[in-house]
Amino acid sequence: MKKHAPLDLSHPALKQLAIDLPSIGDELMMVDNLPIPPYMHEPFITHRAVAVFFHEGAYDISVQMRRYHVESPCVLVLLDNQTVQLHSVDPQPKATCIVLSPRAIEGLLPNRVDSQGLYRSILDYPVLPLRPEYLPIKDHTLALLREILRLSEGNPNSLEAAQNLLRTFFFSVPQFKKTPPAAKSHRDEVLFDFLDLLHEHFRRQRNTDFYADCLCLSPKHLSRVVKQASGRTVHDWIDEYVTTEAKALLRSTDLTVSQVADALCFASQPLFTKYFQRTTGFSPSHFKRMMESGVSLRNKRK
Repeated sequence: MKKHAPLDLSHPALKQLAIDLPSIGDELMMVDNLPIPPYMHEPFITHRAVAVFFHEGAYDISVQMRRYHVESPCVLVLLDNQTVQLHSVDPQPKATCIVLSPRAIEGLLPNRVDSQGLYRSILDYPVLPLRPEYLPIKDHTLALLREILRLSEGNPNSLEAAQNLLRTFFFSVPQFKKTPPAAKSHRDEVLFDFLDLLHEHFRRQRNTDFYADCLCLSPKHLSRVVKQASGRTVHDWIDEYVTTEAKALLRSTDLTVSQVADALCFASQPLFTKYFQRTTGFSPSHFKRMMESGVSLRNKRK
């Protein structure tokens, strides 16, 4: 049975919602103030791209293992096949979600191979803060998009019109641009470099020695500096990355427990099961069943 990540237009719940909401078939849909069920706080993998226009509130979210504090008003863009986790979200968010199919996002971001284009900017930093002077552009864009969707039946150009409107919006406001925090000390620099390496290698490398070698540091020195800078050990960080990806794969794909173990380069399924049990308090199979039943694990033992 195929799994469906939240905000996948093929999800039965959203297909039902689409009856009453502006949409262009299964290609593009607008959802206002979509309730956040408790189980969405567990990691998932997106199967559709989503542009979230936040109108009110503050939110904490991880995209591809990188954590962001999102302050309204802003736009958050999630691309397809990304690992996402909601940490702190208003249970009744004031936001408008634009859910796009793979074909729709390809038309919106045609320059995927252009490292200098909008697509690369979103990959590097998916949050677009909106200054007050750009709020009228946001409001007019959403209002016009709603009308395009409302009048889309029988119009073969509706999807292209919607894509062009959204593209105009993104190029009318300052581009997505990461503003990294200034490294104030040696230990901050080491932490940032370690996390960059971890983001790239965590699926294959779970040994402190590997990251210490890459940074030309001793394992002992790396461990001490990371602990001082973040309050967490190197192994704490590694466990978080690996466990988050494991949860997302178990929840959002058809992969078996054995296949998830292979994807994360564990030598065997029993070793992966033991690892997952240690870091979460649940076996992978139990976690998978809980996610299928829509049960939140936030208040359960981790």
